[in-house]
Amino acid sequence: MQHSHFKDSNKRHIAIFGAGFSGLVMAHECIKHGFTVSIYDKESYPGGKCVGTAKNGIVHEVTHRQFFAKNRNLIELLKEIPSPKGTCFNSLYPQNKVQFHWGKKPKTMQFQRAYFSTIEKLIDDAKSAYAMHYANVPLKDIAWFKKQLTSDKSQEELLKTSVSQYFEYQSRVKLSAFLKPVLVGWIGATDNTPALSVLDLLNNKTGELHPEAPGAYSLGIEEPISDAIITPFTEYLESQGVSFHFNSELAELCLNKTGTAVEQASLTNGQNIQADIFVSALPAHVINNLLGEHCSNFDYEYVFSHGFQFHFSTMPEQLKSKTVGIVIDSPWGLSYNITRRQVATGERICLSVTATNISCAKGSKYQRPLIDCNQCQIRDELLVQLFGDTEMLNNPYYQGFHPGPGAKLVTPEKLGTDYSSWFKGDVLRDEKGELKHWVFQHALTQPTIRNSQGLTANKCKNLFFTGEYLFDPKQNWRVPVTLERCVETARLCCELIVEREKAA
Repeated sequence: MQHSHFKDSNKRHIAIFGAGFSGLVMAHECIKHGFTVSIYDKESYPGGKCVGTAKNGIVHEVTHRQFFAKNRNLIELLKEIPSPKGTCFNSLYPQNKVQFHWGKKPKTMQFQRAYFSTIEKLIDDAKSAYAMHYANVPLKDIAWFKKQLTSDKSQEELLKTSVSQYFEYQSRVKLSAFLKPVLVGWIGATDNTPALSVLDLLNNKTGELHPEAPGAYSLGIEEPISDAIITPFTEYLESQGVSFHFNSELAELCLNKTGTAVEQASLTNGQNIQADIFVSALPAHVINNLLGEHCSNFDYEYVFSHGFQFHFSTMPEQLKSKTVGIVIDSPWGLSYNITRRQVATGERICLSVTATNISCAKGSKYQRPLIDCNQCQIRDELLVQLFGDTEMLNNPYYQGFHPGPGAKLVTPEKLGTDYSSWFKGDVLRDEKGELKHWVFQHALTQPTIRNSQGLTANKCKNLFFTGEYLFDPKQNWRVPVTLERCVETARLCCELIVEREKAA
């Protein structure tokens, strides 16, 4: 069975595989350039790992999100997408305060993220230095680190230098012990993450900011990401003529006789998709498995990360001074975000906690990786790493705890059927003593210093790639696993397509 899905025979047709955020942005950019666009995804919904919604005030999300006033591509995109609030841009809010938190002490340090005056910047620099000193980083290493934030090396050199090498993890052990959990909790960085990516992140308050950003260097979204962005985005693209095809998984690409162009794509359901141009917006491991012959320059590490939510009907005392932060002494690389919502029956408070080192690091309470704990053990372990105890469970306003979407405890029998493509943990016993496995639908993709995979295929002139893990020399924001990099990469990919079309 063949499908071309052409809406206008005079327009060139682009087939995009993957309806995650990168795929949606790619479709948006292609529509603006006059192409006919179809999107295919194996799931029954759009968004990929950008999934999160609130039901009766109860938040369910894969993870909480943070953006920056420096993310010019993302902000411009959000202004273009209509939503019930006007545009998706109107869901952004300034994160005026952020925190470093130590659970064992316990101690919380507040940092202003509303735009600085000169004096306030000096105070912020002093506070960040004090946070490092509090974590026992030697003064000489603190001074050296501050100098390293600006480098005279070229961008090419910094892309080929790992963060562990650049910040001398082996010789500056105390600095490494402070910096690694910050970077893990923030973006899931590994020792092999390029130094340039980390410097872009750490210097998010310097350089050109978007003139319409809402008054702070750090930004959040008022609703979970599906409600705020993904659903309005999908509806808008449909109104612009984009054709969505869910439950449609790519099986293979069929090339012409010379191997220089894709003639059609085959889906696992037997359908054959014809188009003029094919774009993969799929996860890195899927591209490697399906399309490895077309992209031989991949090198990346997967970091297993997932969000969990605690719910309260009134703000607990322990959360009143907190907004969004990183837990410096957490073995599991915890970060958190506090939100509150009004519903018909009162108020809903959500403590959304993301664990970003879940496959191997042993927790404080049970001395096990998260992936080896049952749900109650994870709940208790998260609270111990956050606050040193589980007293919040005795709060009369505590309403419950659950993992975000895309994480489940399943029986061994279901591993090879319903969850064969998910990331799997070892067998454990749940609260009832039954054998189960954790399965996770998504992971963070961290390009290493050896990654040079670009946006075009090795030989096929009509095959392109987009995603936050890809490289292009025109990129200005090199921080992986961020929406800004998704948007910028999709725009660069579309520019390449337009250039090739003009040259043809």
